[in-house]
Amino acid sequence: MFFRILKKDLKRKKSMNSILLIFIILATTFLASSVNNLIVISESVDYFMDKAKTPDYIISSYDRGENREFDTWINTSKLINSYDIDRSTILSKDNIKIKKDKKVEEFQPFGETLLQAQPKKYGKLLDDNGEEVILKSGEIAFSLVDKSKNNLEVGDKVLITIGDIKKEFSIKMFTKDAIFGSTMNEMKRLLISDEDYEIFKLCKEAGAINNYYIMSEDTIALEKEFRSIDSNTIINLDKSFINTSFILDMLPSAALIIVSLCLILIAFLILRFTIIFTLQDDFKEIGVMKAIGLKEFDIKKVYLIKYLAITTIGVAIGFVVSFPFGNTLLKQSSGNILMKPSTGNIFVNIACSILVVLIVLLFCYTCTRKLNRFSAIDAIRNGSTGENFKGKSRLKLKNYKNIRVPMFIALNDILCNLKRFVVLILTFCIGTILIIIPLNTINTLKDGNIIKAFGLNYSDVLIETDKMDKYTNGANKEEYLKDMKNLEESFKDSGVDIKIYGEVMYRLKFYAGDKDNLLQLMAFQSQESDSNNYNVLKGKMPELKNEVAITEAVAKKLNVSIGDTIYTQIDKEKKELIVTGLYESMTNMGESVRLSSKTDIDFKYLAIIFPFQGNFEGSVDPQVLIDKLKDKYPSYSFKNSQEYVSRYIGSTLDQLDAMKNLIVLIVVGINALITILMMKTFITKEKGEIAMLKSIGFRNSSIRFWQSARISIVLVVAIILGIILSKFLGPVTSGQVFAIMGVHNIVFKVEALEVYIVYPTILLLVTTAIAYLSAGAVKKVDLKEINNME
Repeated sequence: MFFRILKKDLKRKKSMNSILLIFIILATTFLASSVNNLIVISESVDYFMDKAKTPDYIISSYDRGENREFDTWINTSKLINSYDIDRSTILSKDNIKIKKDKKVEEFQPFGETLLQAQPKKYGKLLDDNGEEVILKSGEIAFSLVDKSKNNLEVGDKVLITIGDIKKEFSIKMFTKDAIFGSTMNEMKRLLISDEDYEIFKLCKEAGAINNYYIMSEDTIALEKEFRSIDSNTIINLDKSFINTSFILDMLPSAALIIVSLCLILIAFLILRFTIIFTLQDDFKEIGVMKAIGLKEFDIKKVYLIKYLAITTIGVAIGFVVSFPFGNTLLKQSSGNILMKPSTGNIFVNIACSILVVLIVLLFCYTCTRKLNRFSAIDAIRNGSTGENFKGKSRLKLKNYKNIRVPMFIALNDILCNLKRFVVLILTFCIGTILIIIPLNTINTLKDGNIIKAFGLNYSDVLIETDKMDKYTNGANKEEYLKDMKNLEESFKDSGVDIKIYGEVMYRLKFYAGDKDNLLQLMAFQSQESDSNNYNVLKGKMPELKNEVAITEAVAKKLNVSIGDTIYTQIDKEKKELIVTGLYESMTNMGESVRLSSKTDIDFKYLAIIFPFQGNFEGSVDPQVLIDKLKDKYPSYSFKNSQEYVSRYIGSTLDQLDAMKNLIVLIVVGINALITILMMKTFITKEKGEIAMLKSIGFRNSSIRFWQSARISIVLVVAIILGIILSKFLGPVTSGQVFAIMGVHNIVFKVEALEVYIVYPTILLLVTTAIAYLSAGAVKKVDLKEINNME
């Protein structure tokens, strides 16, 4: 008997059951793949580190001759179990040329390009399969970011020239680098064979960097010991820091998981609504079954069997789909990270699928408690107990003469039966939030002011010349300032009035009262600039030579605040610096300081030279002047602030952009399905009201307008709620990624046209169109249905 009832019910409500089946498939697919991917992603960086044999501690320094104290320390420290030295040759963009179709093209580096052979023991570069890269003579491997930036393909020819040595290479593959692969890292390694590197490594025309890969059981004590010795380094960091540096690369994956969880929530909201509506729609059958003596639990079993059947089919399909779907998401999100294979977690998918079945049955059993309220009298009275005939109208038509009657009825329905539309409001609101938060995040990353989050000053243009590398290879400060002045005069002679200044970064040690609590930090310094256009939180940027600004993270570690004194040691000389302000920067995960431009520091402590920065004089559009400079100086690189920052976040932006479009399609699709479901349930329940409206002269078009207008009104309310909530949810979702990197007060860029007009209009037009088309079912409502009104 149960199966006959089930068969008839499935035939009678094909559309509703089909939509419910789709949502169960979606819930299973997204839950299984999301949980699986969350586990994979959380384990992947560690998996990547292990596969690449990443050392416990890394120190990078320019090879500028003897460094006796450091050499003695690394060979005698009891905290060092073993170490290896990885030597790299520094290449400028002019050292690399790309040959395509017999044409030689310029190479656009991501940051500092290092030419080297595969390391012997630690810090291996891997291919897409996680295998160690092995190259033959004449073969070369680039990083993934260099591939993306220069549109490189396997088989392309590359020309490497250093001094008198010139050699052509063929691109064999693109590598994944556990140490320098993060988009937050300036250095990118370019790999050639041992045989080829022997030819280039002794070239005096190019500078070199030594990477010390250290194995130690106590990196905290090791770092403390290292800080006590005198040495000039570019970076020194442990494995946990490297792990955290991939946070920006993991942003798309994290966003996908949030999207998946929201879609699962929507699926269960719809499931609950469907079950409750089915029970309310079946009051006659339930009353009859009670009248003939069936017990309540026996009646509940009918619905439990029905939803168990639908759920089992949906879960089975979702389980199968979750594997290719999850792997596709992982592939799209992996970027620079070597992902751990997810197929090994089949039991996670099985557990999630079983969980969906249990939740559906629990929902069903919980919702069927409403069945206890139905009695045989409900079947006789068509669902009415006959005791309450109080009017429900909240609005008076005479007070709203300018509103069309169908619109008035729609507004009145919503106000009188708000509970009925809660599921719609919640679903549409979640969909709106899913679109707006990624949209605001993308626009924030695209905005030129994001450069201030990297600790740099906002400027009209950033300029890289063919001399940038020489400053880190032994040039002095006087040469740097002279070149900067000559560049400014050259641009002015070309008709571009511009003020050029520089930005450099040193690696210095700082401490407050306790010398044991010594931090080795990135120290920024502007050259020939008094601008204070930074992310200042409190106080001000340093002006005098004995002043300094620090990040909040540094202030906490040194236990100081504005007005306190900190110390740094330069050339054996201790300098006192007064803290004048607190600022934010993502550099070095939020741990850096900014020195006054008047503080005199020798360039031998340089770690990084940033491009020259320039601000144009006058009111001409900066982009027009940038294009003019590009024409006159083709060998130089000119970028605005947003273009420069895209070198760090370009691949992340591309993934987020693609994901944004996917989210919009998913939200529109879900809105369409929910709208179809709701319209069918409303029309089914309101056949009596529709018949009455027809009997007093309402045309089908007016009734369709009434039905679809309610969906549109609810959607507008949900969009407004979604826009408001996204302002609060943005900082606690994607804002936490910026917080991990050191920026706790990120201000999201809101593009009003997109957020308030374009995407809401898309949602409104598509959903309203679907609602109006679905409302076409009112044509089939017969006038005799008026007899079924309560």
